Amino acid sequence: MESDSDTPEPRPDGHAAREALSALDADRQVLADRIRTPAWYHPLLALLTALLIGSPGAGMPGQSVLVVFGSLGIVFLSLAYQRITGLTVTRMPGPRTLVAAVLLCVTVVLLLGVSFTLAATGHRAWVWLTAAGAFAAMWIGGRLCDRLFDRELRRGR
Repeated sequence: MESDSDTPEPRPDGHAAREALSALDADRQVLADRIRTPAWYHPLLALLTALLIGSPGAGMPGQSVLVVFGSLGIVFLSLAYQRITGLTVTRMPGPRTLVAAVLLCVTVVLLLGVSFTLAATGHRAWVWLTAAGAFAAMWIGGRLCDRLFDRELRRGR
């Protein structure tokens, strides 16, 4: 008993392969254009991050209010980005973007630790410096991550 799978499938010729690769490249370009971050996104994200990082300096109950507003703001900002682009980013397109995003996250977590330490040791007046650092890191680092994301997405890694 012979099966149909014994017959070899026809191999695409070079022209068909080039057309398929060109179509994939065009799709990557369209996706990169569609997923572009709006100009207002990073300043707002930086502000919300600064609220969270600076919250230990407010003491209680001000700290709780800042954490709630900062967290809800980030959620609504993410939802707005998803609504505008129609996409959700769940994966980095390449290693450089991933490294930059991890470094940005580590920076923000370290600044939060410094902020809590300053507040716990009675130096609440200095917490604003960590919030300002988080603002700058998120705005500049976020834009850098965006550029790397765009570059790696357009190149296909």
